[in-house]
Amino acid sequence: MKDGYAVEAVVKELVASWPDRDTCQFQKTYVSPGNLVARTDLVKQLEDGQIDIFEIKGSTSLKSSTGQDHVNDAAFQTLAIERSGQVVRSINIIHVNKEFVRNGNIDPTDFLVIVDVTDEIRKRLPDIEGQVDEALAFLDQTEIDESSCSCLYVGSRPNQCASFDYFNQGVPDHSIYLLPRISKSKVQTFVDEKRLSLNEIDVSEVSKLQVPVLIAAQQGTPIVNKVKISDFIESLTWPLHFLDYETFASAIPLADGLKPHLPMPVQYSLHALSTAGELRHFEHLSDRPGQQLKLVEQMKQDFVEDGSVLCWNKSFEMSCNRRMADLFPDESDFLTNLNDRTVDLMEVFKEDYVDVRFEGSVSIKKVLPVVCPHLKYDQDAVHDGTGAM
Repeated sequence: MKDGYAVEAVVKELVASWPDRDTCQFQKTYVSPGNLVARTDLVKQLEDGQIDIFEIKGSTSLKSSTGQDHVNDAAFQTLAIERSGQVVRSINIIHVNKEFVRNGNIDPTDFLVIVDVTDEIRKRLPDIEGQVDEALAFLDQTEIDESSCSCLYVGSRPNQCASFDYFNQGVPDHSIYLLPRISKSKVQTFVDEKRLSLNEIDVSEVSKLQVPVLIAAQQGTPIVNKVKISDFIESLTWPLHFLDYETFASAIPLADGLKPHLPMPVQYSLHALSTAGELRHFEHLSDRPGQQLKLVEQMKQDFVEDGSVLCWNKSFEMSCNRRMADLFPDESDFLTNLNDRTVDLMEVFKEDYVDVRFEGSVSIKKVLPVVCPHLKYDQDAVHDGTGAM
């Protein structure tokens, strides 16, 4: 929300430069019969009584990073406003320019993009109106069916709502929803056939990635391919480096050279393990924006020239290194060398060490408590990327 308010502040700077700025109002609320409420980010009042509305978004496109469609959001606002009796002439979305690179103070005209979505919203409104009326009718019910919900069909656990277990109490513990990346069409088939238990699924019905999870569930024991794991370990080059970044990103870049929402490392933790078994720990934590070069310079002191770099989900760390290489061309050779040496420890847990207790996930937060029960994330401390940021 703070990110959104910061972008809105830049929009206010932009509006202050408009010749008709006195006709503009921020955060105006409309209430329609039937309990629809819309608080607009920005409204421009026209002389003929119509209005132009502007929805302000901190994302860099008409969709959020999680896939939320901002056009649908603006369509609901349009519906609520027009049902309140106000005529809307145009609907616009103001979002951040993804190509913007900070160089000193923020220029609102370079930083912001205004997109007229009026025609698209007029096309969508009949469907949106039907969904809204269906939702209002649902809210008017005194009793609802609590035996199931539509999340039965959405896929694996991460896609389900927080109330899934309440509404679907007949789903077994070892269910089809533990199969990683199970498709909606496959879920539809299994649900329609009332085959939710993994004991009712044949290996021929699942993907190669899902087979180990299915077998582990049916056998009641982890699948551990010691030969493949041994091959993985033998492929590593010593000394070993265990690297983890924490990044920060914001809609408004906090330092020169950065783009909106560009995750840049502000902290790293590095454990170095020698062939003799000596384990040393190195770390760096930035204390202000724009210290990525200082971070890289510290890394150059902490890493040795040889040895594998182990990460969990290496694509994250490698993408960080590429972004810093783009930002600091003089450090490109060092950062590229790190990427060439990087190995993904997570890969082992996709096929060669599989336990149904991972709940179909290879996230370290699911794997660690099962494989190493004496280690766990402290829920009272910082334990996830968003909290760290």
